[in-house]
Amino acid sequence: MISQSTTTRVRSQATCQNRNGLSLLEVILSITILGLSLVAIGALVSTGYRSALDARLQSDANLLCETKMAEVVAGVIELQSVSGAVIEENREWEYRVDVEPSDQLGLLFVRVTVSQLKSVSDRPIELSLVRFVPDPDYEPELEEDFDG
Repeated sequence: MISQSTTTRVRSQATCQNRNGLSLLEVILSITILGLSLVAIGALVSTGYRSALDARLQSDANLLCETKMAEVVAGVIELQSVSGAVIEENREWEYRVDVEPSDQLGLLFVRVTVSQLKSVSDRPIELSLVRFVPDPDYEPELEEDFDG
């Protein structure tokens, strides 16, 4: 018959082989994987934040550029070239207006460029909008009708 001490010894050896805990190597490996995944997620969050900020600044530039072009077309801003004028509504931006004659009679080629001040951002955003505008000084030549 098997003695009590032999049975206890066999059970203790079996429990050592079938233990439910984790080894130190497994714990270190899981912490390393967790740390690397947190670093990767942090980089993705940072990239997403920068992209959202760039999108907002592009949207602001588009709105300011359209506003300045509408002011030029409406006559609020004179139809002449202007450079480096600060936008009063948002002092972090400046605008430039370039007025040139076009190939079409009676039309002027107007380009409005809005740019973020270099002191505000290390990567300033710039956006241009182009439009043909009627020349206020243009007078069409009147053709005389001769009946012979």
